[in-house]
Amino acid sequence: MFKNKLAFVLLCLVLIVTACGPSDETTTENKGDSGGKKAIKLTFTEPARLLSVAPLYVAIEQGFFEEEGIEAEIVSGGGGAQVIASVLSGEAQFAVSGPRSMFTPLDKGEDLLAIQSLNSALTYQISLSKQYQKKKSVSKDSSFEDRVASLSGATIGTNLVGDSGDVYTRYLMQLHGVDPDTLKTVKLAGDGSKIGGMQEGIVDGGIASPPMGLQAESKDVGEIVINTSEEPMYGNMVWEAVFAKKEYLEENHETSLKVVRAIGKGMEFTRNNPREAAESIVSYFDGIDVDILEESIIGLKDTFKGYGEMNQEAWDNAQDPLVEFGKLSGVSTKQDTTEDVIWTNSYIEEAFKK
Repeated sequence: MFKNKLAFVLLCLVLIVTACGPSDETTTENKGDSGGKKAIKLTFTEPARLLSVAPLYVAIEQGFFEEEGIEAEIVSGGGGAQVIASVLSGEAQFAVSGPRSMFTPLDKGEDLLAIQSLNSALTYQISLSKQYQKKKSVSKDSSFEDRVASLSGATIGTNLVGDSGDVYTRYLMQLHGVDPDTLKTVKLAGDGSKIGGMQEGIVDGGIASPPMGLQAESKDVGEIVINTSEEPMYGNMVWEAVFAKKEYLEENHETSLKVVRAIGKGMEFTRNNPREAAESIVSYFDGIDVDILEESIIGLKDTFKGYGEMNQEAWDNAQDPLVEFGKLSGVSTKQDTTEDVIWTNSYIEEAFKK
């Protein structure tokens, strides 16, 4: 009887030890490999649904994250402030947003690092209504100088007064000798409200990344008069960067490499297969025709460069306008843009090494 009791106790101890052993939590980074192991669950936060972020969406829909053993979720909305709050609180592991989202928390001592840029140029387009074009005798075929000059005295719709679209447009005007104070911006969040505002004569145009401009053209409301990437400075610029807390990146190095690899594959696929890319992410953009998405992606494809490599000049070009218009942007301190300080290509180099 004593032996039976002893055997029972030993069996219970084995069961307890087994239960307390390593679990199958999906947050463990080595669980993402093939072989039936659970995927790593990661949350990405973005300020809004943006076509300039298409490679991230494509990477999810084409299974590139799944190939890396990652289950990716996107939390969208709330602007740059919400993006930063989500990353700093740990609710999201990675942010995908314009560099401006990084600069204010960096100034406050937060340790953030960008590891990839989805775009190698600023993607904003400035569309002007047909009425305003006629008033200013300007069209998309006018010289670049004349098109920028036409912004003097314009009332333009933007997502938020003082947002990045507002700041980068004013800096563009200043570069070309046009007084930026002559521009009036009005808060019209979303593409539909900007197009409606142009249609009703409330605003003369709108600032947004694609596909807003092509939507305005399809409704015969206005035209894309300025692609901001036509300005050489904006043609080499970090935009929609992938960043995270340094501590997280260091503690989850392999997972971070997988993220960079999946998004890099998404960039390559989007660049080379615009139609298939558009079809795979059309559900992300309610009410927008797939043909407009495809045409917009074709217009953006040159910004989906390489696997998202960055350079110091591109970071300076992103930062300088924000500092120049610091009262609007809230960015007052210049960050050190030397490689490996607030950004690095090392994850891309390691993820795609031959």
